[in-house]
Amino acid sequence: MLNSDFTKLDQNRVLIIDGAMGTQIQNLNIPKECWGEAEGCNELLNETFSDGIAKIHKAYLTAGADIIKTNTFGSMPWVLDEYGLSKKAYSLSYLGAKIVKEQCEEFSSDDKPRFCAASIGPGTKLPSLGHIEFDEMQSGYEIVIDAVMEGGADLLLFETCQDPLQIKAGLIAAENIFKKRDKKLPILVSATIELSGTMLIGTDAATIAAILEPFDIYSLGFNCGTGPDQVKKHLITLSQNWNKPISIHANAGLPQNRGGFTFYPMGPDEFAKKQIDFLNIDGVSLLGGCCGTTPQHIAKLSQLLGAKKPKPPSAKPTKKLASLFETRDLVQNPPPFLIGERSNATGSKAFRELLLAEDYEGTLAVAQQQVRSGAHGIDISVGF
Repeated sequence: MLNSDFTKLDQNRVLIIDGAMGTQIQNLNIPKECWGEAEGCNELLNETFSDGIAKIHKAYLTAGADIIKTNTFGSMPWVLDEYGLSKKAYSLSYLGAKIVKEQCEEFSSDDKPRFCAASIGPGTKLPSLGHIEFDEMQSGYEIVIDAVMEGGADLLLFETCQDPLQIKAGLIAAENIFKKRDKKLPILVSATIELSGTMLIGTDAATIAAILEPFDIYSLGFNCGTGPDQVKKHLITLSQNWNKPISIHANAGLPQNRGGFTFYPMGPDEFAKKQIDFLNIDGVSLLGGCCGTTPQHIAKLSQLLGAKKPKPPSAKPTKKLASLFETRDLVQNPPPFLIGERSNATGSKAFRELLLAEDYEGTLAVAQQQVRSGAHGIDISVGF
């Protein structure tokens, strides 16, 4: 069963996601023994300093947040392995969800339910760059998702996503655990758009919408990377290509270096006003904060939001093919959609010989020639 409390909420209601976790942890007075030999591993604090983590969650709930993110952003085995803690992936993820769930239950009411969102980050390795095998990433995500569901998570939030292949590993992992537990949670996906205008791997807003269109996810949006000013144009593009809810939890402006310390310049009033302005974009219905935001930012956002309603999604996406970097409409004007067929080891002896010689620059040249000749897409086959 889908989590009915969340999915049956009034669609004319804007939901507030809480703010930053990492910068709030930095403000805590954490005893040295809580870190042990793993200073900097925030997820370890779910076990060793749970009261402090709960205090952060409680501050955001008091500020008016509807959705509280768990302190599990980096609790995947391949991230914890950097601290020698990979075997704790399940237990730290479970505790992260349990702490938030307990706080949400304390603050929930009939007219304002609160939701525990399992924060799942990209980790420190990306499959499209060859840092990690897809299967290893998927298996690690399965451990985390299984654990946060055991801990009581209401939602899964894949945030700060930098690689479409990383997102797919997470979504497939989620489906596998949903089948195992015979329970399905709503999935929120939030990508990071850099100042370059794309995700770290080179994917733009329209392309990530096309890539994720077939998947059963509740919302798509953006967080981190930039401040509210820089992300606005990408939200507009997403609104034109995505016909489900859109989320935006931005940083408190672009980070600055002040005396060797990272500083986020945007105060609560300015930040909240800019976030509220996003409600003028069709489909935007989840607002919140990322790096540099505090409970004060979220409190001001909640105050300014009042009874404002989101505009419904209005996009009418066309059928597209997508690469990592761009999309092509399947219906071309003028038609037809041209497919290059020479990158085919069965039909092209020349291409097959390039593969056998491991001449990958040569195989790329074959594809590039077809693009220069007007192909909208390439049929690639190495089955020989």
